[in-house]
Amino acid sequence: MLTQDKCERTDPRLYRFKTPNFRQLAIKYPTTFSTFVKDDGGYEAKLDFHDAEAVRSLAQTLLLDDFHLDATFSPTNLCPMIPNRLAYVSFVHELLAWTLPTWHVLEHFRRRPLDAAVRGLDVGTGASAIYPILGAACFAAWRFVATDVDGASLAYAREHVVGRARGEVKQRIELVRVAEEDAFVPEGERAYDFTMCNPPFYSSQHEMDDLARIKRQPANAVCHGTPSEMITSGGEVSFVQRMIRESLTPAPKVRWWTCMLGRLSSVVTLSAELKQLAKAGKVGGWGVHELATGGGRTKRWVILWTAAAATKLRIPDRLSRDGLPSSLDKTKPVSGERRGNVLQLGSRTHKELLEHTSCILNELEGCFVYPSAYLQPDDPIQRLGERAHANGKLTGDTGTLDVILTKESWTRKARRAKLQATDPPVTALPRTLTAEHVEPLLMARISFIDKTGLVVKVSWTYGMDAVKFESFAMFLLAAVERRVAEDQQM
Repeated sequence: MLTQDKCERTDPRLYRFKTPNFRQLAIKYPTTFSTFVKDDGGYEAKLDFHDAEAVRSLAQTLLLDDFHLDATFSPTNLCPMIPNRLAYVSFVHELLAWTLPTWHVLEHFRRRPLDAAVRGLDVGTGASAIYPILGAACFAAWRFVATDVDGASLAYAREHVVGRARGEVKQRIELVRVAEEDAFVPEGERAYDFTMCNPPFYSSQHEMDDLARIKRQPANAVCHGTPSEMITSGGEVSFVQRMIRESLTPAPKVRWWTCMLGRLSSVVTLSAELKQLAKAGKVGGWGVHELATGGGRTKRWVILWTAAAATKLRIPDRLSRDGLPSSLDKTKPVSGERRGNVLQLGSRTHKELLEHTSCILNELEGCFVYPSAYLQPDDPIQRLGERAHANGKLTGDTGTLDVILTKESWTRKARRAKLQATDPPVTALPRTLTAEHVEPLLMARISFIDKTGLVVKVSWTYGMDAVKFESFAMFLLAAVERRVAEDQQM
């Protein structure tokens, strides 16, 4: 059996820009998937997505071909559409790729030990346990607890899906039965980095039947499932609202709550509610993201949030507000990014601009700078290594600066007071106040974009005060532009 560090990992962005090639899959699996494929030699082979057996065969074939898992999906339960499920996994990975480095920098600043494991909670995993299977297969550090109220579904998933995964994958998946009245997060001391969930869609059997009758065209795929998978009191909006209420408890155990939804009207309602909670200071970072699935007319959105009591992490615009339909214009979160003007550096390099920026930041009282070398923009855990130490020396491959600000030292008032002070400036925390007891005023990530020159981008990564972030970002962008202009005149 392959060991964990030698196992081949599947890229979760696999179906982002392309759909599965039915013709190639039919040739590769002539006795199974091929029997459902219609191929007249034209541009592409076809599959009847209104045939439940064909849809199930496609899902099983994709798991076998791309994830080396010979699973059998239940004919009486919902059959997962692998491309959009994998798109959801990929989105969670991107969310962690952005936010975990910030969290690790903060924990390093507080002198707390780091935990390399990533723990996910799949709420309502069903008979397919698809999110734990895909997540654990793609990422060796991910571990899952997967819950469901239906014992028969869990038993099926344990025998026919999870039980057939390679050892190092199934060892990182725990299936847990819960009662309908239980909280979403199981009791115990365990904390989670994220949740994943497909809420039941309908509020009643009557609603499900009515919507099926009035649809002008059939859905892309057959929708067969048990009542617990399809129906919940109040529908998906009520289900997610219950999640939101649970997330706001005094001792939260989840960093990021996420749900995948299929109704835009539900997304609009829930995003409006989260926006009000954010204004009230109860919710920290939150957003809405439309999944990229490589084709097809079916749309899916992920709504995500974190309780302010759990963490004050923020989310980049590309994951929380960009590319959304106009119906969300009034309810989506405000931007947490600011960009400067295009800087023409002449013969000067990207590294020199980064050094200018670092010097400006290091001159600020109560500012701690962490250079981070990135292998790839979306690689999560490997962002922090030996080079990630406070006020460390910049290296040629350094891509960004993570910044912790413990006081409002960038304002004109603060800088004027510093110039008038007779005492030497404070460059570190007072001895009576250790870092583990300091709550940062805000954190930001400084990056550089190539656009026929270089653009400095300031992204809000931690904090609750948007006005202070705006003030800091505007100060830094102006200071960098002045420093570059002065340098060019020398």
